[in-house]
Amino acid sequence: MATGDTVWGIDVGQCALKALKLRNVDGTLQVEAFDIIEHPRMLSQPEVNRDQLIANALEQFLARNNLAGAKVVIAAPGQSGFTRFVKLPPVEMKQVPEIVRFEAEQQIPFNIHEVIWRWQDFKDPDSPDIEVGIFAMKRADVAEALDRFTEAGIAVDIVQMAPLALYNFMTFDGQTAADGATLLVDVGADKTELVVADGPRVWTRTIQLGGNNFTAALVKAFKLSFSKAEKFKRQAATSKYAPQIFKAMQPVFAELVQEISRSIGYYTSLHRDSRFKRVIGLGNGFRLPGLQTFLERNLNIPVIRLDGYNELPPSAVVNAPAFTENVLSFAAAYGLALQGLGLTKVRTSLLPSEIARQRLWKRKNAWFAAVAATFLVCLGVGVWVARGDNAILQPGDSLARAEAVVDRLDGYREKYRRTIEGDISSVVQEIRKYDEMLYYRGVWPEIHGIISDAVVTQADHNQGRMNAESLPELLKVPRDQRHVVQIDSLTPEYRDNVAGVTAEQLRGQGPAGGAYRDPGPYRPGGGYPGPGGMEDYGPNSPLPPGARRGGASPMSPTSPEAAPVTPADATGPARPGYVITLEGSTPLREPVPFITGLKIEVMERAKTYREVEAIAGEIVMFKRGGQAAAAGSGSGGQAGLGPVGPSGTGEGEVRNPANTDPLTGEDTSMDTYFTIKWVFAIKAPQAGNPGPANDAGGER
Repeated sequence: MATGDTVWGIDVGQCALKALKLRNVDGTLQVEAFDIIEHPRMLSQPEVNRDQLIANALEQFLARNNLAGAKVVIAAPGQSGFTRFVKLPPVEMKQVPEIVRFEAEQQIPFNIHEVIWRWQDFKDPDSPDIEVGIFAMKRADVAEALDRFTEAGIAVDIVQMAPLALYNFMTFDGQTAADGATLLVDVGADKTELVVADGPRVWTRTIQLGGNNFTAALVKAFKLSFSKAEKFKRQAATSKYAPQIFKAMQPVFAELVQEISRSIGYYTSLHRDSRFKRVIGLGNGFRLPGLQTFLERNLNIPVIRLDGYNELPPSAVVNAPAFTENVLSFAAAYGLALQGLGLTKVRTSLLPSEIARQRLWKRKNAWFAAVAATFLVCLGVGVWVARGDNAILQPGDSLARAEAVVDRLDGYREKYRRTIEGDISSVVQEIRKYDEMLYYRGVWPEIHGIISDAVVTQADHNQGRMNAESLPELLKVPRDQRHVVQIDSLTPEYRDNVAGVTAEQLRGQGPAGGAYRDPGPYRPGGGYPGPGGMEDYGPNSPLPPGARRGGASPMSPTSPEAAPVTPADATGPARPGYVITLEGSTPLREPVPFITGLKIEVMERAKTYREVEAIAGEIVMFKRGGQAAAAGSGSGGQAGLGPVGPSGTGEGEVRNPANTDPLTGEDTSMDTYFTIKWVFAIKAPQAGNPGPANDAGGER
């Protein structure tokens, strides 16, 4: 039976299994053992039997280590999880669970019954606000992680997402900055985990870039096998071909920095008072020569590569060469073991409730055995008393009358049950009917909320919203550099079926019309290439993390940034919905990334809403000053986005001095006017879950 003061933290990665055993002795941590078992091949390589390789690693781990009397805490991959932080209104603590349940049903983009979700409050003692973290993962993904350990005969006590284990490590081990935010960058084989610790706040994101991307670049450049390219990468610092190796990997360096920079920008746009003071590098991928210097130079933030842990006292185990050589890889296992000892800030576990109950009952077996023995003794006394009572009964006494009374009472009980259940069933059906009638009341507010939040996110990226309070500060910024949006109109058009709406229909053109395209991929050191000679837009374009141009988003293979218009299914069942038209303007001189980002932001935000689904989006008009260009009408390059001259009189611009900004009185003839259309389909209510009033809760 686990004593609670000894814990194994086990992290099964793409390259190896890492495990760390910690013991708490009178408040002092001791590292009792560690193990690292490399897989013969990376789990992410094609034609690899992942399950078999993991089973072999666990079998080898069990043969070399003793798990008796210790808890076991394992990591689940971060990209399979869902993390969201929500600020709650000031309410009594007893009301918080109910509000969190409602937020979970709104925020988690899956059926609430198909996920395991937990929550935890992150309350700042100096603030009355309550912020809660909602953590969820599909039951199937949790079961897949657990099944491998169950088949190996290992009983798991806690399941935690890898990014949260890293957060627990960095906050316990004193790796965070004294003031300001700290970013942990864990470069793994096929992904990079980003974890932000900022006072009581925590924020995570998974980037689909890792050490394998550097290896793949060498495979392509030098026509090598994957194993040889991996060896080249690890020996890059001492190889005579070092210049050629680093040149081949340069695009991957740039893309990784770009994604990290975007994530930092996105986080600071949500928390404007935050400033990043340090970056911590972890993972085997961070061993790559030059990566630390490259990040530090491009992020302008001190980057630290760990060579040891602050809170683990020196010992024969900690000073072992195998441990010190792999110190960059044990952080997640360290954080997992700390949670098992109850020493961390994040305490949630995604272990299914039924398994947790089974483990609890198993621990109480000895107690139940004692209770059972006591019960048998008491039962024997009762039987002895009953036999004594029976002996004094008169032989002629009959139990027939007593049995008749019991039968009559049973009949009354059955009649009562049927009557009450019938009444309740009819009431429930009536409630559901009225609830279904009110289901669609939230459709239009949801659409309004999606677009409003997207506009605010874009406008808040640098200067903030344009209003009377911020006007003096805003006027200090040159007009053509302001990230602001003025909405002229937001018009809905209801349609009985939006499933067949095409991009050409949104633009009002026939099948021969061209399609609007995004500006293309980012060029390291050069920004985004503009159409027809337009100036580069630069790396700080206000797109949300993951909204990459000219290619599939790392967040989802079907996300709208992969193609501006998601093809609608005209052959499926009819789907009622709205075509929403937004007409607005922006003074930005380089507006294309800004407007494109607004379109993508709406599509991304709609994914988390329960009553509507954004199935298409298109920029249908774009003009500078008085000259309009409908999307699709251009020739070559980007349709409808003509070149802009530097002086304001170049091709594609027409000044209109009569136009003035009603708020600032400035000339608006150089502003860019645009029209974006989105197609929102209304989701049908699910059986047994007619609308927001359903009180189906989650697991805490």
